[in-house]
Amino acid sequence: MAQPSAFSMDSGRFFDMTSRPTSDDTPGLGLEEREVADFLRRHPDFFERHLALLTELVVPHSGRTGAVSLLERQVTVLRDQLGAERGRLKLLMNAARENSRLQQRLQRCFQAIASACDFSDLARVVPEVLQQEFDLDSVVVKFLDTVVGTTAPVQALAAYSDETVQALIQRFQGNACLVEAPPSAEVMCHLPPASASRVGSCAVVPICNADQVLLGWAILAAHDSQRYRADMDTVLLEGLGGLIGAACTRLNLS
Repeated sequence: MAQPSAFSMDSGRFFDMTSRPTSDDTPGLGLEEREVADFLRRHPDFFERHLALLTELVVPHSGRTGAVSLLERQVTVLRDQLGAERGRLKLLMNAARENSRLQQRLQRCFQAIASACDFSDLARVVPEVLQQEFDLDSVVVKFLDTVVGTTAPVQALAAYSDETVQALIQRFQGNACLVEAPPSAEVMCHLPPASASRVGSCAVVPICNADQVLLGWAILAAHDSQRYRADMDTVLLEGLGGLIGAACTRLNLS
């Protein structure tokens, strides 16, 4: 007489997970858990043909006494997954909105810098628009006197021979931004005394021409110590420095 198939036995007893051992071997059934899992994968319509099992099957519930039905457990898992997906979607939407606002601010900065008609206008517009658009405590823009000569307003010039200027130049590595929290002494001495004591973090953006010759720098200072961090991405800031450098070239200042 042929032996009955393992899947033809009483379905409630076979799938009662509260009485199943946890090892791969299943004593008394001659099956391994892997075989059961493989069978269910090969027959995705199994539970459609045995709908009653969905309410009869019980699954041990971690953290609680007793057990819950398989259907209830599936609903709980799906609800948790949906909550996690909603959280990730909210983060993505917030990031998208923030990126959109940042793009609008940068566009206004670019337009203002590109519209500067002479060097005095450029030296005035850059700190004004950056401080306004990014809500900064202070923005200081300096140009090296050896590069731009005497065409710049006195307050926008930095003497190349000055020791504090040389100390800051030594901190630059190519056209990479210098990000500090709190600002170092080399940076603090170039900030207005009235605001220097309130600065918690800053970014020093090198201004270079197309040949990567240093023309000057822009110091973006914020009261918030977390505004500028050493681990932040500075690609946009460096692009801003390149734009100011391009404006200098356009105005025949480099």
